[in-house]
Amino acid sequence: MKKYIYLLAANLLLLGTVSCTEELTQVPLSQGTEENFYATPGDFVQARNAVYSVAFHGTGTYGYANRVLNLSETRSDNLLALTTASRDWEGINSFYTSISSNTYVKEAYVSNFNAIYKANQLLEKIAEKGDVIFTNPADKATMAAEARFLRAFCYFDLIRWFGRVPLIDRTMTAQEASKIGRSPVADIYNLIISDLQLAIPDLTASTTDAAYVGRVTKYGAKAVLGLVYMTRSSPTYGIDGAMLGLNEWDKAYQQLNDIKTSGSFVFGTDYASIFKLEGVANKENVLTIPYTQSLASSIGGNFMVEVGYEPYFASVGIGSNQGSLEPRPISTGFLNMFAANDNRKTVGIATSYTVASGTYKGSYTLPVFKKYIDAARYGTGGREDWGVDFMVIRYTDVLMLMAECTLHGGGGTQADVDGIVNQVRTRAGVPANASNITLDQLFDERRKEFFSEGTRWFDLIRSGNALTIMNAWKAAEDTGNKIRTIDKNSLLYPIPLSEMLAVPGLYDQNLGYD
Repeated sequence: MKKYIYLLAANLLLLGTVSCTEELTQVPLSQGTEENFYATPGDFVQARNAVYSVAFHGTGTYGYANRVLNLSETRSDNLLALTTASRDWEGINSFYTSISSNTYVKEAYVSNFNAIYKANQLLEKIAEKGDVIFTNPADKATMAAEARFLRAFCYFDLIRWFGRVPLIDRTMTAQEASKIGRSPVADIYNLIISDLQLAIPDLTASTTDAAYVGRVTKYGAKAVLGLVYMTRSSPTYGIDGAMLGLNEWDKAYQQLNDIKTSGSFVFGTDYASIFKLEGVANKENVLTIPYTQSLASSIGGNFMVEVGYEPYFASVGIGSNQGSLEPRPISTGFLNMFAANDNRKTVGIATSYTVASGTYKGSYTLPVFKKYIDAARYGTGGREDWGVDFMVIRYTDVLMLMAECTLHGGGGTQADVDGIVNQVRTRAGVPANASNITLDQLFDERRKEFFSEGTRWFDLIRSGNALTIMNAWKAAEDTGNKIRTIDKNSLLYPIPLSEMLAVPGLYDQNLGYD
């Protein structure tokens, strides 16, 4: 299997993981240690790799891929994830108001601020020593661009979950950081957009260089910037979140169209291959998080376990204790959207499966997601050692986001929208009969295309109909009346309790949470 350079940084003692409070308060390393470390180009490469590692892979066993499956997919109408055994995801799909101590909520906050701290430190060291250390100015510029992208990526992730968060764009002492409250989202967007705009010119445009697999290219950054503009343009719902109600669909369209016109990506004809091919061979990959199995450095992934189910894993020859003991069932309404012969359902959903022997021997008809489960890429290190890459943004997503912008008047034509949807339907093996597609129909098509990829919650919010759709889902699916009524405050997650208690009175809690 391939071995990605940035993942090796996870074992660096100097840049190792520390607690949430330590990172958020921006306690710097000792001056002597910093000076001894940032002395060669190789040191800077390792520091950059560490930023990637934490931004993409998190600070523990959960990374970005796990996060969006837990906080986006599981929150959405794609599942009916009501736990009976107090799993970590309890309360996410039930919209509890008491989830400020939830493991997944805390991870989203902690990992992002860990990566932001490392990005801030790297940018400061590049500015301080880069002209001396780097013999090639382009290497210095590219490294700074990657650090800026990763800082922007993490801040964008934070505001989509939490709304206002502390804006920390430099390393700080604990005393300095203890005085910084939650900053306006508009101010955080200023940093995000500035970082991305500064980064894009100095990022590689190559999508064929294996050395950049798992690192951001110019087009990955443009895709994120396009999504930033789209999120800023989305309805506010009357909350202090990432949605500002701006009309920047044209700006988003421009960034996404640059990806299309680059000619670097291909809309493939086989849906299944999208999730099998990796690296430069997969022309759907616009921004990807790589994982590699069976290496001593333990850099495999486990995100497919989040929405998987133990009996299904056993049915494809993977041993016990590798999947989730309790399933997150797919909602009936979502299953009913698919035509019987839709390739997306065939590839991504197991509706029946049989275990020949062992603990789970028997036949099962509980539908579960299987899109990313590939026994051939299951490693020797157990349930956290899968070599399956996770696509943060793929080319089909870029095209369908462009169609969304078009329907908001951002560019392109109705014929373009219909053409994109018909491409998607043709690959799915269903009639390509799209005509005068509306926004609601486009979001329905996105739902069938991107399920179990972590996009659904964000799509719901951009649609402007999140509350109507989710409460209709509750009425149809929640026969036991275990799910709270979903209101506008449910569209944000709570600030983790550990952060609220770190400096009492510094932060206000998001409305609606205990």
